[in-house]
Amino acid sequence: MVASALPLLPLLPLWGLAACASTTPSPGLESYSMGSGYSSLGSGSSESRTPSPTGIAMLREEAGLVVRPDTLVMDARIREEDANAGQALARAQAAAADLTARLQQTTGGAATLTPCGTQVTTLGGQGKTATPPTFRVEIEGRVEIALAPDLDYWKRSALLVAMVELSGSYARASRDKTPGSNDVWLGQMRVVVRTPESYRAKLTEQWVQRTHAFAAAAQAREAPLYLLDCAPPGEITQKQVGLEEVALGLVVNCRLGSPKGPSAVLPPPR
Repeated sequence: MVASALPLLPLLPLWGLAACASTTPSPGLESYSMGSGYSSLGSGSSESRTPSPTGIAMLREEAGLVVRPDTLVMDARIREEDANAGQALARAQAAAADLTARLQQTTGGAATLTPCGTQVTTLGGQGKTATPPTFRVEIEGRVEIALAPDLDYWKRSALLVAMVELSGSYARASRDKTPGSNDVWLGQMRVVVRTPESYRAKLTEQWVQRTHAFAAAAQAREAPLYLLDCAPPGEITQKQVGLEEVALGLVVNCRLGSPKGPSAVLPPPR
């Protein structure tokens, strides 16, 4: 039987809790860059083989209400392995404390580290002749850095550069396996508005103005258009435009109609 010739691989049971809901899946330890709004170069050009830039590019696209972001966010991951799961967790906690101290030093006290998810994986330890199992403990979290209103573009850029340097130092330590170093990853950099709900009234007012303008342009003189019914507004969405801009949006589904004719569904605002 063909299956009998294949070596048996040790099972890797995994236990854990989900990570931060607002974070995205983290890439490999080598990567700590963030996506760009610019098109990539063709695969045949020599420039396509150069390293990808790290930072926040400008997205050239019209969007809804554009505001200034107040928070720089990065995903964080700490990974430790030990024959004792409790010891691995203790080392991960110590690494989190060290990361917090370095973040405070780098950002002048503006950064906070919020652990969100914990995963424990059993490595090896299967079979009669197997070596004792090793436990891998992985902590996932989120780094939030407050962007003060008085930070101009260049000061924000300097803060971004400092965070890239800190992330790079952890990446090099992980790659070079420096004795006594922690396996820490920082990446997925982006800027956001911490409390987008504070803009709901302004977004609603903007939507109403656009709706009235649309109705005035589309209606016939003998059959004016009215808002007949509306669904409850959804959550406020935000999309990064650049280091200094975030576009907020609010989806509102309403039906425009006239008592003398068929109704029409108003498309959601951009």
